[in-house]
Amino acid sequence: MKSIKCDYQKEESVYNNKFQLLFNKLLKEGIEIKNIILLLTELENEFKAIAKSYGIAKTNYDIELSQGVAINPNLAAQCFSDYLRTHRFMLGVYRCVCDLRAATSNQLRILYAGTGPYATIILPLLYLFNPNDIAITAIEINPDSLGSVQRIMEFLGKQHYFESITLADATTYSPTGHFDIIISETMDKALSREPQLAIFSNLVQFLSPNGHLIPECIRVNLLASSIKLEKNVPYNQFDDKQTREINRQHRHHIENVICANIDFYKNYHLTPGTNIYLRTVSTKEISPLLNELLFITEVVVYKNIELLEDDSNITKKYIGYSFVDADRGKNFDVFYLNNQSPRLELSVKS
Repeated sequence: MKSIKCDYQKEESVYNNKFQLLFNKLLKEGIEIKNIILLLTELENEFKAIAKSYGIAKTNYDIELSQGVAINPNLAAQCFSDYLRTHRFMLGVYRCVCDLRAATSNQLRILYAGTGPYATIILPLLYLFNPNDIAITAIEINPDSLGSVQRIMEFLGKQHYFESITLADATTYSPTGHFDIIISETMDKALSREPQLAIFSNLVQFLSPNGHLIPECIRVNLLASSIKLEKNVPYNQFDDKQTREINRQHRHHIENVICANIDFYKNYHLTPGTNIYLRTVSTKEISPLLNELLFITEVVVYKNIELLEDDSNITKKYIGYSFVDADRGKNFDVFYLNNQSPRLELSVKS
């Protein structure tokens, strides 16, 4: 029994040393994208191996909610390989903790809603800070993902960083006390399908007065274009400035339709079935050669750490409307539908 325990502690130490080195490299200032991909691929493979050796199964069943879908553990695990998304959320959370730690010696309380099977976004914190610096409350609605996080943290010897790891619906969760940082990355492009807005609409009330939401802001802009003219980013190519510039030349920018930040969440308390009118936009000046209205998503993770169009699966273009001749030049009302299939919707104004 003593030998088994020693072997277990030795394995834990090996992983801890390796992960601390990897995260230090990954969050280094000015790291190149090719190195980000190499390091995250290595980390992803390590966590897959841990999950396999520890008997952690990842199911393929989504959970249908009244305000969106909680994606299944298998799909959530694949988000690791959305490399810029993973890196920028990790970096944003890390920088936010560094900034707050520079301003206070108090332990920071962090709420992480929607951990997936690996608790990916907060992993660097477990290796670059001490337990006296941070106390994490983690919630997850999928029991398989929750069980995976619990077992992985036990395997890595990181349980003492957590106040709790709890099965809960983040859209209705009511914790004790307030938090310095609240994190949730539960979104898809154009705020469709997943309950990001409903989660922050609920949790913002538990943010401390000088606290931070991560991401800080989700912007969705409305543009006119033609799918025939649109260039798509090649698979697994990231930070493609050239493609953005090509598409910019033929597109017509109409207006920002939503800026989901702390003020938005405080002003709109979302409940199931709520439809929020956002604004009315005009299509009067749009060229007849442009047949579609596109939603383009940008995510401000923290300060200047952003995800722009095509940096991630969650910032891909989303077709919001295809014109028919009778609709051209008319005004459109923009709504956010908060139901089982949340999304932005355009409606021709009568």
